[in-house]
Amino acid sequence: MRSIEIDEDNAEDFSDYIDEDMIDNMDRTFFRGIGVTDDDDTPLGALVFELKNSESEEDTTSRIHSFKAENDGAKKLILSEYEKLISEEDVVESFYELADEETAKLLKAGGFSFETSESADIVVGMPDIRRVAESVKSSRLPSFIGDLSGISILQYRSCIKNCLFKGHHGLLEDLAYLPKNWFEQNVSACSLSDEAVDGVLLLKKAPSGMLSVLLYTAFGPDFQKSLALMMIYTARKIVELYPDDTKVLIRRHNDMVRKLTDKVFANSRGENVYKGKRKEG
Repeated sequence: MRSIEIDEDNAEDFSDYIDEDMIDNMDRTFFRGIGVTDDDDTPLGALVFELKNSESEEDTTSRIHSFKAENDGAKKLILSEYEKLISEEDVVESFYELADEETAKLLKAGGFSFETSESADIVVGMPDIRRVAESVKSSRLPSFIGDLSGISILQYRSCIKNCLFKGHHGLLEDLAYLPKNWFEQNVSACSLSDEAVDGVLLLKKAPSGMLSVLLYTAFGPDFQKSLALMMIYTARKIVELYPDDTKVLIRRHNDMVRKLTDKVFANSRGENVYKGKRKEG
């Protein structure tokens, strides 16, 4: 057996061990993949993780997104290579949130903590999206609310620069590197003030068809109004442009998002998952 780095060029070779949505992330700046093959180059397993806070003053951490292998030998080799890589990146702590119990138990055997919990992620269906879309009686929203396709690249970059300056990057460690067309331009919303973008609700469609909310923020004195209007705008565009079986993934990554989802999507709950972490170094 031997270990190899997984990137956008060879990720498809490991499709038995990495799902299509995660394969789609392998060209992103802070995603890393470790694969194991036999002597005939047949894949035997893979692990994908994402570096967190790698370019900030905070301690660098690692989130393990997926881990699957054919046998114990492949699992041990992958974990050994993982420890080497995170040492090179000065990672101080690793963590995971996974639905697969077998994988979680394997990580537990590798020194990770282990507990069951409700996932931070919730999946919202079209009935709830439609309810948000119809939450105001007026059929027209203010002209300063629009979608990403209606702003220039310069406006987009200025907004992203402002988000990063204020420490707002949502779920995107690599926000500074993502072009405007990486997002779903017709359903991602923005708010403008004097031609400057002062709020964004950015979504990405995964190969599976799932829409993910990745950044939701607004600035200025009327930021709360902008947040509400952008949500309604995006909901309306999803109802207009997407089929009835569309799902939207929202990660409740902080208290603000959790409070908002508890209010707007009160009946949505995360699935039962396994969580754990381990100090590194």
